[in-house]
Amino acid sequence: MDFLSILKSTHPNLEISLNKYDLDSHGHGESYHPTSPPDAIIYPSSVEEIQDILRLCCREVYRDGDDNIPTVEIVSVIPYGAGTSLEGHLNFLLPNDDSVINNDDVVEIPSSLFESSFEESKQLKNKTKRVKIKRKGGISLDMSNFQSIGELTPGDVFIKVGAGVSRKTLNESLRHTGMQFMIDPGADATLGGMTATNASGTAAVKYHTMRENVLHLTAVLPPTKISSATSSNGSGSNPITVNCGSNSLKNSAGYQLPTLFTGSEGTLGVITDVTVKVFPIPSHVIAASCSFDDLHTAAEVVTMIRMMGVPVSRIELLDEMSIRAFNQSNKEELKPMEEKATLFLEFSGHSEASVMADLTAAQTICVNDYEGSNFVSAKDETTRNKIWEARHKLYYSSIALRGGGDDDEDGATSQTTIVTDICVPFSNFADIISATSKDLQDNGVFGTCFGHAGDGNFHCILPLKKNDTDEYREKVFRVIELMTERALSVGGTCTGEHGVGYGKKKYLEKMYGQSGVSLMQTVKRSIDPFNIMNPGKIIDVDCFSEADLPL
Repeated sequence: MDFLSILKSTHPNLEISLNKYDLDSHGHGESYHPTSPPDAIIYPSSVEEIQDILRLCCREVYRDGDDNIPTVEIVSVIPYGAGTSLEGHLNFLLPNDDSVINNDDVVEIPSSLFESSFEESKQLKNKTKRVKIKRKGGISLDMSNFQSIGELTPGDVFIKVGAGVSRKTLNESLRHTGMQFMIDPGADATLGGMTATNASGTAAVKYHTMRENVLHLTAVLPPTKISSATSSNGSGSNPITVNCGSNSLKNSAGYQLPTLFTGSEGTLGVITDVTVKVFPIPSHVIAASCSFDDLHTAAEVVTMIRMMGVPVSRIELLDEMSIRAFNQSNKEELKPMEEKATLFLEFSGHSEASVMADLTAAQTICVNDYEGSNFVSAKDETTRNKIWEARHKLYYSSIALRGGGDDDEDGATSQTTIVTDICVPFSNFADIISATSKDLQDNGVFGTCFGHAGDGNFHCILPLKKNDTDEYREKVFRVIELMTERALSVGGTCTGEHGVGYGKKKYLEKMYGQSGVSLMQTVKRSIDPFNIMNPGKIIDVDCFSEADLPL
């Protein structure tokens, strides 16, 4: 029986989709990376189902005509949340172990890699088994059925949720408690997906990233043994489930396993639930914006506000092109903004007096110290939203810079737009974001620069059209190379919040050196020796080379 047939026989109620539209939608995120769909989508509803699925992803099969030489069939697995990732995390890739896999070579692997009893394992020690090894496609493990939301105990500041719960759903369920989950990546991502990519967003300047907000998580690990062909319907010992972390706000007990899985991008296991911090909803919120004559000055203001210790909840920086894009796409009769580099700020707290004091301190820096103009602020929600309108609509207004409307079928779309990010120390932020903006101008590349400036994290939105020339596309990728190289040269990172996927793998050795990448490969192989989980992302491992076989 094949993989799906066994699953259907052992789990007749398990939802499986082979619909082409579903497959395509699960084969890409919100990015330019071309769609690479799975062979099937499976919708588990329990940890036990995930264990059974993963166990079958590495199994021994005997085929007629193979001279009694079994084939080890490996099925790749990518956990799926809301599909909002940006660096090709959801694209199915064939790992770099083609030298052994997907041909008819017979190889010897340790017999200890196969399921066996304790007595059998002693007999098999130092023995090998002749097999063929084939990768049999991949599945998307859609976690949308994991919708549990725990009770928030009065006095506690954490809540346990299923991996498939979206952040908006969680916050709606918490509204009556006066508490909220504060990490806001923009998209309505799931908590499992946000954990897997170490998401953050506009509020990270105050509430940090997912890594600091995950107290505990549960994950199902991939199998470390090959499922025996003699097991009935593939039954046998299941992959283990690990509980990582605790519900306490401080924990110094052992290796920090939640940190290991946060940002692992589905390469180490399947996250089934997370326990995250929640915070009181601020009683008072004020929004503000201020324009500056040049991008470098605006970025310097951000550094000064942070260095002076002015508490901000959000501080975003948009370049001149971002404001121009908003003005051109503005269809709500809002007053056009002055097309200058602009800061968008938000202050929040428990008292109006404290929030007003923070606003006044920031205004003094913006206007008196750095000669900013058009400083406006508001307390009521409607006006606050209007002040921040350009920031909220930046993504789609940037895409609209290059067409994409009803009368331009060759225009840019979200699936042809590159969104890339880096993060640098504050001391380098102004120089590097200014240099990147200049690169766009010098190369004639249409794009916008903006940043979660309070973290030294900034992005470029680079819309591509279907009929763009190869020369133009080369210029776009050259801009990305330049901004990334600058970030790495000052000790920054190739990505502050989007993750690596396969889009930024090539930069890891430049960041960490070969020894750092080698350590990551060691971690990957020790947890996922058969490279089942999201292969080809973050790092490459060749799990069936002589050096990599677990003996």
